[in-house]
Amino acid sequence: MFKGTLHRILILVIVTMVALASAKAQSPYVILPGSTHKLTITDHVGNTYEWKVYKVNDWADQKDALLADNDGLGGDDDFLFVGGEFEKAEVDITFLNEGKYYAIVEEFNSGTNFCSSRRAIPVEVFGTEATIVFKDLTSEDCADLDPQFATELVAMFNSGTELPESQYPITVNYHLDDAVDRTAIVNFADKMLQVVGVIEDVNSDKINHITITSATNSYGGTLKIVSGQEIHTRTINKKPIISIINLN
Repeated sequence: MFKGTLHRILILVIVTMVALASAKAQSPYVILPGSTHKLTITDHVGNTYEWKVYKVNDWADQKDALLADNDGLGGDDDFLFVGGEFEKAEVDITFLNEGKYYAIVEEFNSGTNFCSSRRAIPVEVFGTEATIVFKDLTSEDCADLDPQFATELVAMFNSGTELPESQYPITVNYHLDDAVDRTAIVNFADKMLQVVGVIEDVNSDKINHITITSATNSYGGTLKIVSGQEIHTRTINKKPIISIINLN
């Protein structure tokens, strides 16, 4: 009996190491701190599942991850299973802190011999936050009594790489000088912030300040607001007053 148990353990270790080696060869999914991601595999009726998350110092730390306890090398401060669910074919995981992780799922068959297999994906949470700024800090227009306009935003990792399409749409909260909170959705295709509530007056020049107050990517990860680049100044020029036309 002991020999059979040991044999099953060795098989499980080998399978897990193969799964982790496959994960290592795969490019890691790059996400932002605070992002919540849905991980899914095919749900086979009757089978059971168990998800684990391992935080590693380097992708080469596969053995350490394999031999870690059931909670992985990270703790509650590093990630959490939304709703506490980690025994289904589909789970939501929030990655809270920067670092390299393996998200591993083990699937057990419905028989009595406890056959199982594992699969892992590498996830890297960027500690150098992604940022969001206005591409242009100023703009102007003639008064036309249209209280809205669009201006482009730039969202990128601190490395200088722009956020990929997978991070969009971005939800941006902003306000004008009236300090009323407004929300806009910025899409990858044009990256334009649609601003509403701009004050215009055909009889006098008006200056509007649009301030980004917060922004999150498609997974709920927070984008850092860069001081000095979070305010766009929109100048609306009055229309000239034309005097009566005299004909001599």
